[in-house]
Amino acid sequence: MGYPMDDNTTHDNAPDASRFERLVDDRPVHEPSPREKAFSAVGLFALVIGLPVVLLALGAPPPIPTSVPSLGDFARQLGVEDLIAVLVAVVWLVWLLFLVCVVMEIVAARRGGLASRVPGAGPLQHLARILVGGLLVTGLVAGPAQAATAADAGAQPTVAASVMAEQQLDLVEDVPEVPSVSTDDSMVGKKVYTVQAPVNGYHDNLWDIAERHLGDGFRYKEIYELNKDRLQPDGGRLELARLIQPGWDFIMPEDASGLERVAAPSAPSTAPPTGDARGTDQGSATVADTAETSTAWWTGAGLLAAGVLGVVAVARRSGIGRRPDDDALDTEALLRVAASQARAELLEAALAQLARVAEGQGSALPPVYSATVDDEHVDLHLAPATPEALPGWEAHDGGERWRYVAEDRRELESGTSPYPALVSLGLDDLGRDILIDLEAAGGIVSVGGDDALAAQVTNAIAVQAATSPWSGSMVVVGAGLPDGLQSLDDERVTLTDDLAAVVDEVAHVVGSEGEPLVGRTSRRPLGSSYLIASSYPLSEDVAATMGRLTGGERRAVSMVTVGDHPAARWRLSIDENGTLSAPQLGITVSAHRLSEREVTGVLELVAAARETDGGPGGDDDRLPVSEPARRVDAAAWAAAQQRVMVLGAVEVAGAEGPTDGRSELLAEILSYLALHPGGVHPTVLAGAVWPRGVSADVRDANIERARRWLGTDAQGAPMLGEDAEGRLSLAPEVVLDWDAFRTLVRDTRRASTMRDEIGGLKRALHIVRGMPLRHAGPGTYAWAHREGTVHEMTALIVDSAERLVELLGDDGDPDGAVAAAEIGLRIAPTHQGLWRDVIRQRHARDGAAGVAAAVTALRRALGTEPMEAPTEELIAELSPDQHLDLA
Repeated sequence: MGYPMDDNTTHDNAPDASRFERLVDDRPVHEPSPREKAFSAVGLFALVIGLPVVLLALGAPPPIPTSVPSLGDFARQLGVEDLIAVLVAVVWLVWLLFLVCVVMEIVAARRGGLASRVPGAGPLQHLARILVGGLLVTGLVAGPAQAATAADAGAQPTVAASVMAEQQLDLVEDVPEVPSVSTDDSMVGKKVYTVQAPVNGYHDNLWDIAERHLGDGFRYKEIYELNKDRLQPDGGRLELARLIQPGWDFIMPEDASGLERVAAPSAPSTAPPTGDARGTDQGSATVADTAETSTAWWTGAGLLAAGVLGVVAVARRSGIGRRPDDDALDTEALLRVAASQARAELLEAALAQLARVAEGQGSALPPVYSATVDDEHVDLHLAPATPEALPGWEAHDGGERWRYVAEDRRELESGTSPYPALVSLGLDDLGRDILIDLEAAGGIVSVGGDDALAAQVTNAIAVQAATSPWSGSMVVVGAGLPDGLQSLDDERVTLTDDLAAVVDEVAHVVGSEGEPLVGRTSRRPLGSSYLIASSYPLSEDVAATMGRLTGGERRAVSMVTVGDHPAARWRLSIDENGTLSAPQLGITVSAHRLSEREVTGVLELVAAARETDGGPGGDDDRLPVSEPARRVDAAAWAAAQQRVMVLGAVEVAGAEGPTDGRSELLAEILSYLALHPGGVHPTVLAGAVWPRGVSADVRDANIERARRWLGTDAQGAPMLGEDAEGRLSLAPEVVLDWDAFRTLVRDTRRASTMRDEIGGLKRALHIVRGMPLRHAGPGTYAWAHREGTVHEMTALIVDSAERLVELLGDDGDPDGAVAAAEIGLRIAPTHQGLWRDVIRQRHARDGAAGVAAAVTALRRALGTEPMEAPTEELIAELSPDQHLDLA
């Protein structure tokens, strides 16, 4: 069994990872003050020119020998003059070494890189770099980035020089704290790229950005000219083409591809960002709308993101699948940041309770046409007003609005959703999700205005209808929607090029004279609701058929189409800034939108999750194990006093945790550092842990809290240290369970006997406490999914469990084999390969009765998921005389 796992992925045009580690420094660069500029110039002059002049004036010329010393010179007693001569010699040697460092730093700065280390120079070279860096920033020493942006723009740098010019250099010693800033109005309507945090040694740079989105790396100068001196979210400014920081937002030329335009919010939001539980710790957000992908995730598409992640999670229950491509991993990270799982669960529970009460009492469902959901309330808007609310609800505004007040938080049962056509349009100016019930329109819902954005709104509605837990009985028929959308659920989603034929078919199924849904309970007439979503203009025939089919009353069929249409019952309109309005409903929101690129990312996530492995096929087929940066064997793990544990619920063991509610945040900071042992600058750490943005003072305060929490070593040095370049890292005494797990598994690959391999795998799997990063809060650890770390962990744990099951089965230990399989099933609860292992081992121990017990447990775990053919065949083979219920 094998999975392609690449731990050193870089961009095609990027230098190798080790070169990046030598060239790149992530610290932001600030504009030097006049005092700093004067210090750089005067300091360099004083040390290079002034020091030898002063020495010569004091009568201390360089001690150059004029003759070969005799043996008597070595034997005689040293006097004061000899000691002074030695000190003078040392000073001159130090000056000469400093002069060498200065020359090397100037040459390196002009070439766009970092100078090689001068043996023995140490602090002298660092001082030279600071002073030369100050002169470089002031313009007294010209580097390639300055040359590239000079008036003579016609000169073309070489490819090597251009790549070097894109890297970040450590030019300034002190980084002042600056407040983060809000959205720059000048970006509204522009295509904007947000600099990404480093991943696996690759750092974003202007050359690659230009090559990806403009088709020519040399066009990085255009990006520079558009953005130089613009204030960035962290308070910095673009001064040199090579000095860019994660989280910076660059306005791009109009012909840039693969980027969305920044949408202006319809009104200031007074609510905290959806899906982020760190409002108290978070400073002003960075420009949320300007990620490389669509602004949909970043304008609070929490319900949409939660539904998609739910589908991905279900797909991953059956197996590990393959690693999604990098674009899909980026999409997953954004989904996890945006997802409002709490709101989705609240709405699902409210609708489930309403359906149960209405059916139990034989009451009519309230005539809902829209809903409002925030972090605490679900409000249903009714027309006509219904003053008498059902139990669990309160009537307000004379019965025009019902508010959910029950505490019953059960999920919807399959097929019982009272309003499957309920979809979120976006967020209002208070940060609340605004949903409409498409069935309530009683006909066509048109989305006019900007056609391209209207198509993205239609895409978002179709994806919600196919993924929301309250839309389980919805059948989506799409015309002009992105290719492959049916792969979300091929039984519920169909794409067509013949819209008229599909509408006629739906009309035949539903029946133009069918009973309207007004007054019905949750038992729907046909069991399904049909949504026809079209990016094509409607013909008169299609519009006429829809008119007959709906007739102005709530029916189990609805239609959303791009473009205004005279037959539309509800008319939505979206402007170029992404503001969606529905005047008939009194709704104005910042719209949820999905471009084809984002739909492709979503579909890749689902497809990768559903691709199951074929099981282990021998040592040559085993999943490769990446080399941990810090080897932690069984003895080191057992002796460790402080541990960062991510293979299960995240824990920091061996340190006294904080008592002010920040433990989850600090644990994520320490987890990030433990998984990046090479050192991380605070700017990069902030971009990962606070993807919505954070001010420098909040970031540094929490880093200091994490440092105090972790404590010090036996010598009093902090376990969370900082090097001379400002990078944070954990001391070797702090061990990571993922490092220990990989070390033990790697050792088993070299085991000389089966007994040694079994012992090593048992020790490794004993470390696993559950699904990696289990129960991480909303919006947290998105970086671990973006980097593919969670997939790698999950895949290796299951692979190791399968191998141990195989070995223990061959060794005649069915109980041990079942225990090993159950460890894997904690990670993938419906992994039928592991379940087949359990069935075989139960049969080996208990015969047919063991098979029956295992099948019962399997059926309970699968729920509504189907049993795979190999599983059914195995059961029939092991229990031919029994008729087990496999449904």
